Amino acid sequence: MKKIVLLIALLTAGFALHAQSQEAYIKAMTKGLESFGAAQTQEDRMATAGQFERIAAKVKDQWHPHYYAALANINLSFNAPDLAAKDGFTTKAQKYIDAALALAPNNAEIIALQGYNYMAQLTADANNRGQSLSPRVMQNFGKALAMDKENPRAMALMAQMQYGMAQFFGSPTDDACNMVRKSIPIFEAQAQGKSLDPTWGKEMAEGLIGQCNQ
Repeated sequence: MKKIVLLIALLTAGFALHAQSQEAYIKAMTKGLESFGAAQTQEDRMATAGQFERIAAKVKDQWHPHYYAALANINLSFNAPDLAAKDGFTTKAQKYIDAALALAPNNAEIIALQGYNYMAQLTADANNRGQSLSPRVMQNFGKALAMDKENPRAMALMAQMQYGMAQFFGSPTDDACNMVRKSIPIFEAQAQGKSLDPTWGKEMAEGLIGQCNQ
């Protein structure tokens, strides 16, 4: 009887510790997402990346912190001062993408993020990397859309890539503009703050629509 009581006590304590740990994780992620949404400067983005990197180091069995650590580093790369710094951020981002994919290999959000990281690498040195990285970018966005045809981030990123390619080759941008316009109501339908799943990208899509309307 004493053994049963001890076992029940240990199980109860274990559940309580797990609940406390989960609560702390959600709190830390929520704070990180608030910082991500409010970031305006490169220093802000660095701080946000650091938040998610610290969470990812502690919570190794959840894909969300790895995803956001990667995203934060990709965003840092676009604003880095030179090619070496840009490549440093995208290399770090890739490490977190790999970790997220290991945990959730069939997740359309992570696949789209992989395409975004290739896109950042391409943008950093388009003349030398365009030919080799463009197919990788498009392949990942296409794969993400095949998995989730209404993923607004994959749609907007694909549209942005298509728009850039159309401009480069002097082709019509209609397909890209139509695709990004379709993403807006999907962005607006996403429940903000209801889960840790990604909801970013609407401002990026609206920026491209602005270019389409010029």
